Amino acid sequence: MTTDAYQLHNIKVHYKKRCVLDIANLSLPQNKCIALLGDNGAGKSTLLNLLAFTAQADKGEILLNGQQTSSPLSTKQRQSIGYVSQHPLLLKGSVIDNIMLALKLQGIKPKFRKDLAQAALKQVNVEHLADQSTSTLSGGELKRVAIARAIVYQADILLFDEPFSHLDQHHYQQLEVIIQQLSQHNKTVIFSTHNRLQGLALADYSVNLVNGKVTFSPLLNLFNGHLHDHIFDTGKLQIHTISNSGNAHNIAIDPNEIIISKQPLESSMRNCFNGRLTLIAEEINSIRLTVDCGEIFHVLISEESLSQLGLSLGDTLYLSFKSTATKVF
Repeated sequence: MTTDAYQLHNIKVHYKKRCVLDIANLSLPQNKCIALLGDNGAGKSTLLNLLAFTAQADKGEILLNGQQTSSPLSTKQRQSIGYVSQHPLLLKGSVIDNIMLALKLQGIKPKFRKDLAQAALKQVNVEHLADQSTSTLSGGELKRVAIARAIVYQADILLFDEPFSHLDQHHYQQLEVIIQQLSQHNKTVIFSTHNRLQGLALADYSVNLVNGKVTFSPLLNLFNGHLHDHIFDTGKLQIHTISNSGNAHNIAIDPNEIIISKQPLESSMRNCFNGRLTLIAEEINSIRLTVDCGEIFHVLISEESLSQLGLSLGDTLYLSFKSTATKVF
């Protein structure tokens, strides 16, 4: 039986009299890679701070590996979590001194510290920076050293807040590989990102946040508007949906359920829009197409489908999807 890394019950967090996080129940499984998805202000960082126990909820409880928690955490519970904030700080001195200090603070015996520090730096491909001053590190190097500091004491749970922000493409790709490798070694890896396509591609599971609440909508192809008589009006498009909830102000369309064609399809699908192909990008195990139909759509297809369609930037494409491919909330 698999134990959840976290179980959250009746969580509420307020900031300046506003509820910024409101989660009735949420379970996060062990030994999986989990993406926290949502726009800026959705509550991702607030949730990560709770999971790292660097902040406390105003109401509710969090179970860690099936066990009750209290403040402060027990030494064993504290050592089970490694956390890298969105803007990690390193102390003055060398890289390896920073890593060894983390071990000292966790109570690791001196004779083990240097070997553990070097192993952690090697794991994230920065062992060559061991003796370098932290003040000389680039943004990508700093992120990887901060990850080494988080993993050095063999934490079972690793939390990363927006780890890909402000990285160039080279460091971005290196970090994706590091997160994949960590999640394949019996670690629970939880990271936040506003890049929903990246999160879905990289993670085993995703938690979607809108205004501090968890939603099971994919949060891709997310548009605002209003719903009336099974038609969601974005102001630019009218999208057929199976829902008729009058309180809905958002709609999301699953990018895997959109059919791409160069001609209109003869089908029973209620939604068909034409637009211009503006981007072809390689994602993990898939190809992402961006199509401007008045609203900007993202579609995920296979490399084989891309080859068969023979697409070029600027092509006029038709997007078709069923009413059941939409979620309104």
